[in-house]
Amino acid sequence: MNNFLSSQNQRGYLLEIPILFVILIVVVSIILPRLQPLGQKILICIAAVPILFMLYYMIVIPGWMPGDKTRLKPPWNLLVFMLVAIVIVTVVVMVVLHW
Repeated sequence: MNNFLSSQNQRGYLLEIPILFVILIVVVSIILPRLQPLGQKILICIAAVPILFMLYYMIVIPGWMPGDKTRLKPPWNLLVFMLVAIVIVTVVVMVVLHW
């Protein structure tokens, strides 16, 4: 029976979120130019929601991480998420209102 170290068991943890993020961005970048302006606005708004969920998962509730000393502690993790979320929502609103 193989005995793995805890760091070997957890290798690749949280990698699913960046992979899903890249897939989402690639799909949006392929579909976005083919849509009418109204469809582009809707797609940008829809794509912003999973991006915010992914950022919340990565910043606020990342779970166990090796070398946990660099992780943001409450309330700083929530503050960083809120600042990033405000920027993303502002950009989405500006894009939607500009077109």
